[in-house]
Amino acid sequence: MTNEKVKQALESIVKTFKEVDIPEAIAYSMFPIPNIPASRWSLLNRTLMFFAGTSDARGFRQWQEVGRHVNKGSKAFTILAPRFITKQAEEDEEPKSILVAFLAVPVFRVEDTDGEPLEYQKVELPELPLMEVARSGYFR
Repeated sequence: MTNEKVKQALESIVKTFKEVDIPEAIAYSMFPIPNIPASRWSLLNRTLMFFAGTSDARGFRQWQEVGRHVNKGSKAFTILAPRFITKQAEEDEEPKSILVAFLAVPVFRVEDTDGEPLEYQKVELPELPLMEVARSGYFR
């Protein structure tokens, strides 16, 4: 079943490459919100997150740790996490970590959660000249 989820995640990437503005996706993936779990993800996983329509995604327990809960009926999307094993080395060598597989890990979008506001949601921008123009999306 896990292989099927990995296959679905990879197929969604190919489908999105056919349908989405890839330069925009890569730009958002290259510069994630700092200090969130996704900022430490691979470029592939951050790109999957953008394709899912969000800039923050976490596992069920990660949302609970920040005082949020996943809304009933929300659908997770899948990222790929490396699975390592530690191989015992000879007496004079250090143990080696070996990549053995990739696991399909379900994560939920911030838009599918409710609860405590996140640190980056608390930021208030000052009212500066031309702020309305910036918010309007005129230059997109």
